[in-house]
Amino acid sequence: MAQEDQELVKSIVRSVDKKLEWEAIPTQDQGLRVTLRLSAGEASLDVSRAQLDAALDGAIARNDLRERVKRARIRTLTPRKPYMPWRLPKIEPVGAPGPRGGWGGGGGGGFGRR
Repeated sequence: MAQEDQELVKSIVRSVDKKLEWEAIPTQDQGLRVTLRLSAGEASLDVSRAQLDAALDGAIARNDLRERVKRARIRTLTPRKPYMPWRLPKIEPVGAPGPRGGWGGGGGGGFGRR
């Protein structure tokens, strides 16, 4: 990983949040996997080699990369829903199958009202 890539990611992350901890790991396609950490959680994003080169050359691509870092930072702050909810849905039992009583409902063997 080139030193200029490290400096680019460092400056972008620092411009978003100064308390944000980050780590950049090179991927197989010559890009970077950037992991962002805050006390609330962590998130990661993949940055391709083409995106890094474009961000080094132009301000628009650099701003796009900055927006991606900002979205990843927001993901660290939003809590995830728990896998198992604390309160399970209440399931009401259904009555036993069979004939029901009432008017013309059958059952009981009587003739009804006389």
